[in-house]
Amino acid sequence: MHYFSREIQTLLERGDVLELVLVDGEGMVLEARGDHYPPEQLAALFSPLHRLLETIRLNMDIGGIEEISVRTLSPRMRILVQSFSVQESPFLLIALYPITTFYRQVTSDIVRIVKECIRKLAPQGPDGEVPSAPPTAGRKEP
Repeated sequence: MHYFSREIQTLLERGDVLELVLVDGEGMVLEARGDHYPPEQLAALFSPLHRLLETIRLNMDIGGIEEISVRTLSPRMRILVQSFSVQESPFLLIALYPITTFYRQVTSDIVRIVKECIRKLAPQGPDGEVPSAPPTAGRKEP
């Protein structure tokens, strides 16, 4: 499955983004573009943020944390980790940017595109609604 559209590939080709990794709530790489670091390495490093962000949210009694940003010295770049949900499923977008990129608008565009792709890929019922999760394995229906 592809979560990154041609629009995102254009951002990479122009150099607005160096690398992108989309990770699900379990830390699995769903899609990656760019080759600065192995996607699985980035996922392993940043996936624990799902739990950290939830702990911070609960302890600080806030609505949530949208992003965490790290600026590196050598090589000079910004690593942005943005948490978002689609249909109650958590995702992380890990993006590496040149330090000169106005990353906020680019990130907003990327997340919008990814959310649209995820929604299109989700199975839909005859009424256009996404069906609820199937019953847990081993549970008997009445």
